[in-house]
Amino acid sequence: MTATIRHHLDGLLEFCTVADLGSFTLAARELGVSVSFVSRRVSDLEARLGAPLLNRTTRRVALTETGARYHDRARTILADIKGLDADLVDGRGHLTGPIRITAGGRIGEERVTEALVGFAHRHPAVEIELQIMERRIDLVREGYDLAIRHGMPPDPDLIIRRLDTRRLIVCASPDYVASHGAPKTPDDLTRLPCIGAPDQRWQFHRSGKPVEVKVRGRWLSNNGPALAKACEMGLGLARLADTYVGDGLAAGRLLPFLEEYELPPQEIVLVYPKRDRVPYRVQQLIEHLSKVL
Repeated sequence: MTATIRHHLDGLLEFCTVADLGSFTLAARELGVSVSFVSRRVSDLEARLGAPLLNRTTRRVALTETGARYHDRARTILADIKGLDADLVDGRGHLTGPIRITAGGRIGEERVTEALVGFAHRHPAVEIELQIMERRIDLVREGYDLAIRHGMPPDPDLIIRRLDTRRLIVCASPDYVASHGAPKTPDDLTRLPCIGAPDQRWQFHRSGKPVEVKVRGRWLSNNGPALAKACEMGLGLARLADTYVGDGLAAGRLLPFLEEYELPPQEIVLVYPKRDRVPYRVQQLIEHLSKVL
């Protein structure tokens, strides 16, 4: 039994390292072994599986379609093995090991960062990697332990925990209103310059029913702070989360509109993959974030 398991693990680390770095030479350097050793281990793995995992050229190494599927599973297995070792140390009274987390927008830049720094101070042996990105990633495929997101539909492969809410507010600068006027209903937005994300469809509630309005504008961005700044400088109406425009509204640099048509507050959630065993260090971080955020 033990020999069989060990046989199945042979070459897994070498293959994943080559796939991650895109080079046998870099993989050998990372692992502290010779290039020929890495090449032989990967070749033996391919022979055992009966399928090529890598396309090799003189300039680069790329995953085959089979290799990409195998790589996703192999990375998860290696992460679980590493996590199992860390959990044994956890049982002796302290946390250790890596945690990868992704969060978007200002909540990632400020609140999540602050919460993670507090956790890192309490657990100095834990290695934390935080990636700030708006893109909604596949946590399992890309090797992340958890994510902080702004609302999401139910997903059978993820566990979702509600943390907080945020409002989406239509606003503009006083100078903009003086030049273009103020919207009275969502329909007014179709004739006024607006700024926002590339998908310029804004949703509202009217008489208890959802309403979608297609707006137009010449300033598009997927970055909340950039849109808030452009809005304050009079470039157009924006529909942004209160985390981005709260300061501008409080200081009078921005004015709110269409508040009676606002959608219910958007949930801020913590999500992580549904699996048989969540590493103890990740469990502790989840509890920490749930309390702090």
